[in-house]
Amino acid sequence: MKSILLPTLAAWLVRLLAIALNLIGLPFVLARLGQDRFGLFLVVLSIGSWIGFANVGMGRVVASIITRAAHRSPALTARLISMATALAALINLGLFVVATALFLAVMATVPLNDAIAHHRTEFEVSIVSLFLAMSLWFFLSVFEGIDAGHHQLQRLYYFQLGSYALSLVLLFVVFPRHPSIALAAYLLNLSFLLGSIAHGIDVARRNRHLLVRHFGWHRQAVRLLLLSTLDFTIISLGIGILYQLSTGLFGFMFGPDAVLELGVLMRLMQSYGAVLIAFTFPLTNVVASRLAARDSDGARRAARISGLLLLGGAVVASLGALVFANGLLALWLRSGIRFAPGFLAATSLLILLSSLHFYLAALLMGGGETKRAARIHLLEAMLFLPVAYVSFRLQQQTGLLIALDAVLAGGCLAMLQRLRLHPVLGPLTGAPSTALIKPAAALRGSVAADRP
Repeated sequence: MKSILLPTLAAWLVRLLAIALNLIGLPFVLARLGQDRFGLFLVVLSIGSWIGFANVGMGRVVASIITRAAHRSPALTARLISMATALAALINLGLFVVATALFLAVMATVPLNDAIAHHRTEFEVSIVSLFLAMSLWFFLSVFEGIDAGHHQLQRLYYFQLGSYALSLVLLFVVFPRHPSIALAAYLLNLSFLLGSIAHGIDVARRNRHLLVRHFGWHRQAVRLLLLSTLDFTIISLGIGILYQLSTGLFGFMFGPDAVLELGVLMRLMQSYGAVLIAFTFPLTNVVASRLAARDSDGARRAARISGLLLLGGAVVASLGALVFANGLLALWLRSGIRFAPGFLAATSLLILLSSLHFYLAALLMGGGETKRAARIHLLEAMLFLPVAYVSFRLQQQTGLLIALDAVLAGGCLAMLQRLRLHPVLGPLTGAPSTALIKPAAALRGSVAADRP
């Protein structure tokens, strides 16, 4: 369990600092921007994150290659990793150019809300700069994947600790003199970026054998890498639509004031979601490596212990939000922002469902069912858009959360049903032991299905 617990503990330290930065930074930014520009700032954060919908998940592919193939074929692994790095650079550069062009085209043709029109230049500069930073971050995920494949992901979090600490200093020293939306967005949304850049340099230094200059472009290998990223791209797209779309979309359509509470909640959920990812990403790789080694008991044990830790923490967080959220919100922001009772209940349920959803998705991917996980995420995203629009019309922000909870619950049920059929992980869901007929043959098939 060291390969899960060490990265998780390091990630928790990073997340605690990130949460502290948000807890300190949001009221600090609110006081200096004013409520109108603060609402615009929350919309900027959401739209700036939309570029993540096209994240190709190359880091996950790299981690999978190292986990499953590094010891069997070092030379081929190095060529694939080097090719994946070059592909990620080209894809993310193109992603930035296309996203920026589309955004500026929309700004030039669509009637703007008064609040956005009044701060148009600052709005555009902030979002384009976030597009650039997010594209860089997605490229750097390749280096994150290298350490994840070696079960050394805690190194990334060590670098990010320093990055978050520097952001805290900049928040109090530089931001009061230059209280812009763009600077606030960087400090509160991308504080980890400098640490990720330093980590990328460190990974390249330690893994020179995996990053060769003359790897040669091979059409079949490029096709294999791109197809391998497809499922992870769909999963990122689904997560992005569920958690990042609403604030920006409905704020752009109906004004920042219409999604103010939702924007504050999603800032908190972003930190919580990062903890979930930091926990479940190593879990996926550990389960996959145990299955590849034919260690069925080890795979189930890792999944069981991780599930108890994750879901136990989720119950505590959910009850804490239900009981203490508004009191803490009043002490924290010192403003008129409050969560209505229905909004608060939906928030509590969202915390539970998000934890279960990320955990089940990690087990599916670790068990060789990445394509199935991708299909479920895609279906969730397709259902969420119309349901969210209708729900928003009926109950405003609370309706959006109800729509999100309903879609996540359906996705959890679909993933549970699929896991029941897995020859090794099925018993974790209460499936009968008869599901383990011919486990060796079934296990070979499940591992091969997710092989890059």
